[in-house]
Amino acid sequence: MILVNLSEIKQKCINLIADNLKISSREASLELNQILLFTLKINNSELLLKKTITKSQYNKLIKIISIRSTGKPLAYIFKEWGFYGRTFYINESMLIPRPETELIIDVLKERKILKDNIQLLDLGAGSGAIGITAKLEIYNNADLHLSDISKRCTRGIKKNLQQFDIQANVYLSNWFENIPKIKFDLILSNPPYISNKDPHLNELYFEPKRALVAKKQGLADIHTIIENSVHFLNKDGLIIIEHGYNQKDEVQEIFNRYNFNQIESYKDLLGHYRITKGLFS
Repeated sequence: MILVNLSEIKQKCINLIADNLKISSREASLELNQILLFTLKINNSELLLKKTITKSQYNKLIKIISIRSTGKPLAYIFKEWGFYGRTFYINESMLIPRPETELIIDVLKERKILKDNIQLLDLGAGSGAIGITAKLEIYNNADLHLSDISKRCTRGIKKNLQQFDIQANVYLSNWFENIPKIKFDLILSNPPYISNKDPHLNELYFEPKRALVAKKQGLADIHTIIENSVHFLNKDGLIIIEHGYNQKDEVQEIFNRYNFNQIESYKDLLGHYRITKGLFS
C-alpha cells in the first residue's frame, strides 16, 4: 500500500484552496480540515494524530479540492451539512443550513413558549433541518409536518426523517397551497428574503435562487406566509420567520397588519435582527 505523508501535502492543499477561492491561508486551513475529516471519516482528535493517508485517500482529497476550487460549496460536494450538532443530507435544490438559522431553535428552547404536544409545521422546509431539530430538541411529542415546493427537496426531507427515525407528514406545496386544513400551534419558516438586486447574490451562485430571492425587496414571500397563516393557526398559535438583517421593521409591520400580538424580534450572534415571532389570537 502506497502511503502519503500528510504533513507534506497539507501546505500544498492549503495554497490550492486559498489561491483558487481568494481566501486567507487561515480560512483555507479550516476548509482543508473539514475536507480531511470528511474524506478520512475520522474526528478531530484522530486527525491530529494522523501522519499518513493512502494514495486513494489522497486522490479523493485532491478531487474534492479541485471541485471546491470552482466555488461549489462543501455542503453540495459532501451531500451533507451540520445544523445544531446534527448532520443532515443536503442536495443542490436545498438551501445550505446556516448558523444564524439556529437562532430559531435557541429562542424556542430558551422561551419554552409552547407545550410539547403540538402540531408543528416547517414551511418551505428545504432539508427539513429546522422542523426536525425543533422536534428532536424541544417538542418530542409534536406532530411534525414539513413542506417544500421542490420535489427534490421533499425526497431529501424524507431521507433526513428516515435518518433520525422520525414519523412526519411531507407535502409538495407552494407555501400553504397543498397544506391540509390543519390548525397548527407552531409554524416555522426560513423563506426567500433577498432582493433580486442584492449584490450578495453573486456569493450564493451555487445555491437555488428560488430559495433565496423574493419580490418586493425580498418581502413578498414573508408577506404571503404571514397573511395566509391566520387560516392555519390555532388560537394562540405562533409563527417564527427568519428574515434579512435589515428587514425587522418591515416584517413587524406585516405581523401588525394581520393583527398578530406579542411581536418580537431576536438578534443573532453578530447583533443583527434575524428572526421575528408573532402570536395569533
